[in-house]
Amino acid sequence: MTVTGHDLAAHDGRQQRDERQEYLAGGLAEVRCEACGLPVRAGKRSAMQTSVQWSGPACDRLSEAAAAAGRPTALVPTCPELRASIDRAVREGRLEVS
Repeated sequence: MTVTGHDLAAHDGRQQRDERQEYLAGGLAEVRCEACGLPVRAGKRSAMQTSVQWSGPACDRLSEAAAAAGRPTALVPTCPELRASIDRAVREGRLEVS
């Protein structure tokens, strides 16, 4: 079997895509906010670090806080109810600290 430069480039492209997907989504699990019910994908890399990915618009509370601060919702700390929901998911073993 002969491997061409095109084959290597395609392999490298798939590997980079897979690594990027793992970086963005690896270790994330769905968690629903117990207050508003909106789902997020959350991950804990350490006890102090939490990643949150919204699959749709942020909850009203977060949107209101962002508007008041004049910042995008991505730059506003997570609402206390969502943080409590994530912390509970960790305690219950539904979300692992990796």
